[in-house]
Amino acid sequence: METIYQLDKMTETIAKRAIKKGYSLKNQAAPEALFVRSSTVPNELITPELAVIARSGTGTNTIDLARCTQNGTVVFNSPGVNANAVKELVLSNLFLSVRPLFKAIQTVADLQEELTSGQIEAEEVLKVAEERRKEVIGEELAGKTIGILGLGEIGERVAKACHQLGMEVLGYARTKKAAHDYEQVSDLQMLLTESDFVVVLLPLSQETKGMLNRQTIQQMKKNAVLMNFGRGEIVEEAAVLEALAKNQLKQYITDFPSAGLIGQPKVLCYPHIGGSTTNALEKGDHVVFDRMHAYLRAGTIQESVNFPHAELPFLAPYRLALFYHDKPGAFAPLL
Repeated sequence: METIYQLDKMTETIAKRAIKKGYSLKNQAAPEALFVRSSTVPNELITPELAVIARSGTGTNTIDLARCTQNGTVVFNSPGVNANAVKELVLSNLFLSVRPLFKAIQTVADLQEELTSGQIEAEEVLKVAEERRKEVIGEELAGKTIGILGLGEIGERVAKACHQLGMEVLGYARTKKAAHDYEQVSDLQMLLTESDFVVVLLPLSQETKGMLNRQTIQQMKKNAVLMNFGRGEIVEEAAVLEALAKNQLKQYITDFPSAGLIGQPKVLCYPHIGGSTTNALEKGDHVVFDRMHAYLRAGTIQESVNFPHAELPFLAPYRLALFYHDKPGAFAPLL
């Protein structure tokens, strides 16, 4: 019976399925499999016994892939399953950035004190609330321009939704896309200078780290809104706080809070909830469990992050797996 170490808890449906398939869900030393979402995988868990890591979600920056590969540990993830969840979170924040809904709700909630004290009568609530709505006049998204950095599945979905809302959509990516709902640009400066909203949906890499820095942020429209749903390190924190303080930016919205951002005016932080919907979590767990199960029981490697596709009939009671570094003369010492 193989043991699955749950660094993060599986959804209940998938956990029950794993038990039915004969797995033990115990966080004991030297497990054969490890399940994780966004937690960092400690290197001490990457032991010779660890055959597979199932990462429910996309990013693998919390896993030492080089160590896993050297150890012979296959890593699976589930890209794309949270695309709709992140898209909807981006759209939610677009609406919040142009309509002061929180303030509008508070404006009405504040009437409770006046009701209690007798300053206004119950039948006057609507009339008084309407008199104060001039304090919460917003804007519309239609006609505004959004710049999307990263045109993967999430970026494509955001682009389509924004196009349907009547927005002008600019997209930036390293590879050419067959665009239908947006104009793809290769000039980052052009996107930044034209956009009322800039949404970061890029993965973290050497090329994207610090992409939004003092120089590039200064190229953005005054009173533009910057949203980061890619990775925290893509936006330089000091640069964005400086721009907000100087009123060069209207607002910074991020899914990656830090000590320097918490409590800052004009900054809205979320606790990394981009893919945190019951639908996305269960879909991600389902995908990586199936891939992990196929590997542990049949040796099948399908869409691994660090190993090539492998699918061979497995009929014998034992299986021998050989991992080697592909280079000229790799087998010469054995001949």
